[in-house]
Amino acid sequence: MDTQSTHVSVGVPATTTGKDASKRVPGRKRCLAVDTLGLVVEAVVLPASAHDNAAGTALLDGVAAQTDRVGKALVDQGFKKTVVDHGKQYGIDVEIVERNPVDTGFVP
Repeated sequence: MDTQSTHVSVGVPATTTGKDASKRVPGRKRCLAVDTLGLVVEAVVLPASAHDNAAGTALLDGVAAQTDRVGKALVDQGFKKTVVDHGKQYGIDVEIVERNPVDTGFVP
């Protein structure tokens, strides 16, 4: 699961957008849950001002509604304990993957 803040067009209503304070992006946040093949399982669009925890809980709700075969979810450090606890309600082990501090730049 991961999120990405994106800019929106000029005519988009302000009620559906926000500003991602950490990335300084005004717009929306697209949130995806993919399987091990990279196929999209669930997608959610939120205002960019929404925290990753809100995105994570919405994604977990959608994944759990679609299937009961998901046992583990890998997320980055933007997601916090709230998402881990929410995953336990569905029997999904949410693991926060931490970045190696010696790595610089993009590392998959």
